[in-house]
Amino acid sequence: MVIGVLSIEVTVPCRETIKERRNRIRSIKESVRKKFNVGVSEVEQGVRSVIAVVAVSNETNYLNSVLSNVFNHVEKSNSDIIISYKTDFFMHE
Repeated sequence: MVIGVLSIEVTVPCRETIKERRNRIRSIKESVRKKFNVGVSEVEQGVRSVIAVVAVSNETNYLNSVLSNVFNHVEKSNSDIIISYKTDFFMHE
């Protein structure tokens, strides 16, 4: 079994209120959940947040494809807030 984790570090502009920041992050998470059926969580909060996306499969190539598609989906409408991203894979027997 392979576990894939996509971490996307984002920052929401300070000119937005806390409520607007939370709504923007929530919107990203809900959109990813609905479209890709993966686990999504905000693992850090504040001006900079990390959105973690997790998927499990027997195939690393499949996970890489899914997580790449997730990133492309998020980047398409939120490229202005993305600071960095990385993908990690963990093998579990």
